[in-house]
Amino acid sequence: MSAELEVLQDAIARLEGAGIAYMLTGSVALSYYAEPRMTRDVDLVVELADRAPNSIVALFAPDYYVSEDDIAHAIATRAMFNVLHLGKVVKLDLIVRKDTAYRRREFERRMRVQMPGFEAWIVSREDLILSKLAWAKESGSELQLRDVEALLAANVDEAYLQACAAELSVAESLASSLNGRHHA
Repeated sequence: MSAELEVLQDAIARLEGAGIAYMLTGSVALSYYAEPRMTRDVDLVVELADRAPNSIVALFAPDYYVSEDDIAHAIATRAMFNVLHLGKVVKLDLIVRKDTAYRRREFERRMRVQMPGFEAWIVSREDLILSKLAWAKESGSELQLRDVEALLAANVDEAYLQACAAELSVAESLASSLNGRHHA
């Protein structure tokens, strides 16, 4: 098992042991649904609204570096903080779930899947597509759009995608991606 998967398995066991809801997203989720690609970190969306930052530090100590100030800021602003495994030098990006109708729905749609050697909660294929379209819009990243193309290679719930795309202001990008798929 790779260092990334070992750290992910450990982090998930810690989150689940503490009763913290989470879901895998980003390139690890992409690797589950489509083609694996190199990544520098592991992305997890977490529910931390009612958690004290020092309890999160204690949850990961002593094997990980994590800043209590960064956690407090991320919880207050619904942003991201990093957790670094000290022995394996693997970085986890913990993204505090935003409190919007779409992000709550996305989190409710997460699925339990079998990873190599453990089970985990993961974002749905459709919600990963929508998130990647939103990330592409923010960053101008062609890589995110290539990821969307790979995710669209399998069956998807197009009605759900179209219903949510306007909410995220990515309807045009989605239409373009779906059109490219239908004409490929």
